[in-house]
Amino acid sequence: MKSHEIKEIINQELEGEFDLTNVHGLNLNDCLIEPKKEIYLSSTDESITFELWTVLEESADRSGYKITFDGTDKSFGLGILTDQNKLMDIGTYGTFIETIKGM
Repeated sequence: MKSHEIKEIINQELEGEFDLTNVHGLNLNDCLIEPKKEIYLSSTDESITFELWTVLEESADRSGYKITFDGTDKSFGLGILTDQNKLMDIGTYGTFIETIKGM
């Protein structure tokens, strides 16, 4: 899967909803990033890793939530940056909008 294909999936879901915000006051225009593949640790077993696409960063300094995309099952989920500066997968929600609501 390529980054432009992921952006297309997100744009289709968000058609007409770019003012959508979550409880944290998330502004999608500021937080959506160019999708990039990164390695995430499992939250239940740190010896397990996943290659996921990071598609949203809640804040520019990488603190806060990340929204991830798994190209194998085409689902979105949440991630965080640990205090050890490692990315961790914290759950799969399904669609992009369901994931925003789960933040």
